[in-house]
Amino acid sequence: MAGCPKCGFVSGEASECPRCGVVFARWRDAQAKPAAAAAFEAFAPPSLALEPMAAAPAAALPVERQGWMAYGGGLAAALIVLAFPLAHFVFSYFTILVHEMGHAATGWLFGYPSVPAFDFAYGGGITLQQDRVQLLVVGFSAAGAWAVYALREHPSLRVALAALLGLYLLLAATSAHEAVIVAMGHGGELFFATLFLHRALSGRGCVTPGEQPLYGLLGWFIVLSDIAFAWQLRTSSFHREMYEDAKGGGHWMDFSRLAEEFLHVRLEAIATVFLVLCLLPPLLAVLVQRLRRD
Repeated sequence: MAGCPKCGFVSGEASECPRCGVVFARWRDAQAKPAAAAAFEAFAPPSLALEPMAAAPAAALPVERQGWMAYGGGLAAALIVLAFPLAHFVFSYFTILVHEMGHAATGWLFGYPSVPAFDFAYGGGITLQQDRVQLLVVGFSAAGAWAVYALREHPSLRVALAALLGLYLLLAATSAHEAVIVAMGHGGELFFATLFLHRALSGRGCVTPGEQPLYGLLGWFIVLSDIAFAWQLRTSSFHREMYEDAKGGGHWMDFSRLAEEFLHVRLEAIATVFLVLCLLPPLLAVLVQRLRRD
């Protein structure tokens, strides 16, 4: 014989207490709810039961003073580094590394096992790429299809991911993916610049206090270096000749290949487009922080 959990009255097989009126099922459900709501729902009539309240939308995260200091201080530090040739030379190897990582990551995505490396013969970097492995493309395609299925309860995200998957399959099935791999060297630089500037602003992923300003320095160094590089290619015939004669000649450089092999345009046109793209990372870093909801 079970007793009433409130007054202890022995109620036999009844579903509620004949003495105090507590409904046993409601009492048990109330134990898992906040105290105030649980007490009300345990003893109130069904018509007065509380409905769960919708959570208020999270507010946008502001950029704190420390973030703006890391962002602005990184810009000042990057200008100082660029003013000294030796410091510029040392930091340029970091840019080379993320450049080759962009090539390598995109190569893997389209089925080419790739390893980023420094080029000790001609300077700069080089990505060592093997023959295509179609199984990698099949694996990435299957993973994308599974992700689309897993997002079936989120229609907007599902449509966006399905569109990206369709674009990936189209690129993978044509020679256009080769142009994407070539372009993602400098594309990788802009991606990492955006990531670093966002971390400088937000402090996200930073463990020690010195990481935020360091991210600011690295992000701005990449952006300013790329702006200077694109401006020189766009405005100076001397720099264009030097660029195309790099690595022993043969037009092996990324923008030369994009201009001549894939798009059939002048090198200055590619430089102009890249110059515009170089302006995006500082703006995107701020925009992403403004749109974050945690």
